[in-house]
Amino acid sequence: MDDKITTRKTRLELTFVDDTEVSITEQSSLIIDDFIYDPSQSTGKLAMRVALGTVKYSSGAIAKNSSENVQLNTPTSTISVRGTDFTMTVDETGRSLVILLPSCPPVGECFVGEIEVATDVGVVLLNQAFQATYTSSRMSTPSKPVIVDIDEASIDNMLIISPPKEVLDMRQIEQANNALDMNLLEDDLLEIDELYENNIEYLELDVNRLDIEFLVDVLEATRMLKEIEDAIDPVLPTAHLYKESVQFAYDENNIFILSEDSTHLTNVRLERDVEGYLNITKDLVPAYLQLNEGGDSVLINIIQNE
Repeated sequence: MDDKITTRKTRLELTFVDDTEVSITEQSSLIIDDFIYDPSQSTGKLAMRVALGTVKYSSGAIAKNSSENVQLNTPTSTISVRGTDFTMTVDETGRSLVILLPSCPPVGECFVGEIEVATDVGVVLLNQAFQATYTSSRMSTPSKPVIVDIDEASIDNMLIISPPKEVLDMRQIEQANNALDMNLLEDDLLEIDELYENNIEYLELDVNRLDIEFLVDVLEATRMLKEIEDAIDPVLPTAHLYKESVQFAYDENNIFILSEDSTHLTNVRLERDVEGYLNITKDLVPAYLQLNEGGDSVLINIIQNE
């Protein structure tokens, strides 16, 4: 109980005594909340949470004999299992992609079970191989299930950077059809106040745009931004999670992003109103940044290895 498994540059496979199997990819975090098993009855209880990354679950005896006692959670969803295999991919903000997989036992034919994916306001049923749903928050409904064209071996943390096209298309349709599902708190719109805006205006006056040492300007601007205690930038709502590795600043026309260490340098300038994602991976360590409200207009993937 309460074991936490975190990986960085390795993959890990766990086998429980009831033959439940859990596979964890690189850069992932899993918490085992509870595990009880009675081998004489082949029943028990299993509860775990995926906090980050990609985890594959394969049902064991508990799920087959007392499925109501198996519960898996991500930050934005609860998954009820009915004896099958599936994967969960969770990004740094908790948004979750769940994909149902065919189950292929060592003896016998492959089959497809079913799972329920629920949030606080809705639930969907997955019962077809490679059917997927996406949850962005506990207070929005799971996306309509779609069949994704993907190989099981390709299901890993790259789905955070580039979700399946079918999932992206469904998210765009649902956002267009139901603007009321927008979570204003998730976009940090209520975090902006006049004091914050005044600090930003002060920052713009202090940056010397004629100085030829551009990197120095960005670092100085970043130091000023950090003085705004606990403020989350509306342009990059996820950047605060990576303040040690990614530094940023902006003015009315541009966004400046800088990430530098002993072996790698990333220096990006984008238009101030650009919407999309900038994903930086240095030696397998990811930093996923949302630009403004996200979306599919811009997707930049930068991968740097020694």
